[in-house]
Amino acid sequence: MKDTKQTLNHNANNHWRTQFHIQPPTGLLNDPNGLIYHDGVYHVFYQWHPDGPTHGLKSWNHVTSTDLVHWTQDKRILQPDSIYDSHGAYSGSALIVDDTFELFYTGNTRTPDDIRIPYQLNARLDTNGIVDKTVVIDHIPSGYTDHFRDPKVFTTPQGYAMILGAQRQDMTGTALLYTSTDLKAWHLAKELTTALKSFGYMWECPDYFELDQKGILLFCPQGAMNLPQLNTNIYPNAYIVGKYDTTHFDMGHHTNPQLLDYGFDFYATQTFIDQTGQRVLLAWMGAAEGGYPSDKYGWAHVLTLPRVLTLIDNHLYQQPHPNLIALRTDAVPIDSPLCSYELILDSIQGDLDIDLYRYQGECINFRYDASTQTLTLDRSALKNTYATERGETRTVRLDEPLKNLHVFRDTSTLEIFINQGRYTMSLRFFPQHIEGHVKIKTLNDSALKTLYPLEDVNHDL
Repeated sequence: MKDTKQTLNHNANNHWRTQFHIQPPTGLLNDPNGLIYHDGVYHVFYQWHPDGPTHGLKSWNHVTSTDLVHWTQDKRILQPDSIYDSHGAYSGSALIVDDTFELFYTGNTRTPDDIRIPYQLNARLDTNGIVDKTVVIDHIPSGYTDHFRDPKVFTTPQGYAMILGAQRQDMTGTALLYTSTDLKAWHLAKELTTALKSFGYMWECPDYFELDQKGILLFCPQGAMNLPQLNTNIYPNAYIVGKYDTTHFDMGHHTNPQLLDYGFDFYATQTFIDQTGQRVLLAWMGAAEGGYPSDKYGWAHVLTLPRVLTLIDNHLYQQPHPNLIALRTDAVPIDSPLCSYELILDSIQGDLDIDLYRYQGECINFRYDASTQTLTLDRSALKNTYATERGETRTVRLDEPLKNLHVFRDTSTLEIFINQGRYTMSLRFFPQHIEGHVKIKTLNDSALKTLYPLEDVNHDL
């Protein structure tokens, strides 16, 4: 690993560094991993290539918090230091068993002929670091390719289960279920039963959990839900809702796949249970392909804010975690120039046209056409562009009128929660001037408007 001291100092002075998001000290961040709450502390690991803003040799960087707001670096980092993860410690999860902090992840290796051999590994976090790294699944099951990764481990009435993203030999995506009684010996149970027989070519980052006695699968179906070309992300993050059955791993009749987020930068979700028992989601605010303007400063990407999940009528709602209220300072006039803010618009009726960031000629525009119930998020007026081949707008047609909006802006991020989180839209943006205005152009007179400046708590993380 390179000496990153000079890069860290450079990053600390970069105005695109976020103020309250998890971000890498240097290099590239991607998938959130190993999310868990234990003994009063939240642990978040994430995929990390420390030596530059590219997808190189991955470690798991590690940050902790007692409140999901203020984060500190933890030196206990999962390094790719064995023959079973020689080409990277890929994504995985965490589980507490008998007060032992267990980690599960995919070790990526390559033969001299560049043939991928994935291993599913177990390690333990203790006070001295990552210890007892062992292989728990040492081969790819028959009928599947070497795209076999991202274990999410959870408890069942029978013991433990592990869901993994996989690709069939016919190049279609799926998820596989393994079971264990001791976390050491794992046995292939079956494919997770769904109606999605040919849906994308690989399912990354699967997460299987229960809400309101329903089974929910979050997954990233590469090669699906990515058309039309100019109004979608290359890789989506989706979910289905069905019957929860951890005996037969059968989702039963499930909903059609729905997007988790309709913005530009959102992938590789993982969930965990917080201190109060709520199901909380984090995602990678980034994309696997294409550079970002912050690359020139030696770093790339952040994680989303923690979002609480609820299920209403088979639809996942996402709302900002209530602990984030701690970031607020006193409310200010709507047109105040700010680097970060929390905006709440309530009792919306009819059309809406608002710039969520504006400084001179640059803006991020958000508009709602009440006649078609269509939202449009438009970043085309920015000068520092990226990933333009997939278009500069994202749209979503609501199944109900727009009623309220909850927006978090953090220097170079926007996370928009629509109708109590029934829909969300997330994006990175890189303005030339970091301080900007919220400009409301169309809004009914009876709407309620509140703008809070937010504290800078993690800028130098």
